[in-house]
Amino acid sequence: MTVPLACYLTTNDRATLQEILDQDPRDNAYSRLLKSKLLKASVCPPRSMPDDAVTIGSRVTFCVNEGAARTALVVRNESRDFPVYTVSVKSILGLGILGLRAGATTNIETDIGSSQKINVMRLDFQAPALHLQLVTAVISEFPRGTILLQPRD
Repeated sequence: MTVPLACYLTTNDRATLQEILDQDPRDNAYSRLLKSKLLKASVCPPRSMPDDAVTIGSRVTFCVNEGAARTALVVRNESRDFPVYTVSVKSILGLGILGLRAGATTNIETDIGSSQKINVMRLDFQAPALHLQLVTAVISEFPRGTILLQPRD
């Protein structure tokens, strides 16, 4: 029996992926992976995101087809002007990495019909986790008994 690979998306990441799908509904390997992630992912508010899951804004170390390790910042858009240490969720590689947890390995189909094995070795930085750390640090500075309003997600 095959156990499906866990995938986690923040509410913001899910909205980004839905926007990408709405803009380009073609049927190809990328769109099939995109639809699968949107359908099967666990969607959580940023503050509830597992701290080892790859989100947009994360810095992650991974390898493809058991090649050399690569560290990249996962970004929303793609551009020729971006440095080589970025990977966009608008690419099959970036989309494949998004939502995986450290230690996870997955196989994704490429547009030429071959398969790529992606291994997420570690998560070096996660934007939602940093935000939560900053909020916690700020809250700890308030005098005991101060009432704070909880922000909406």
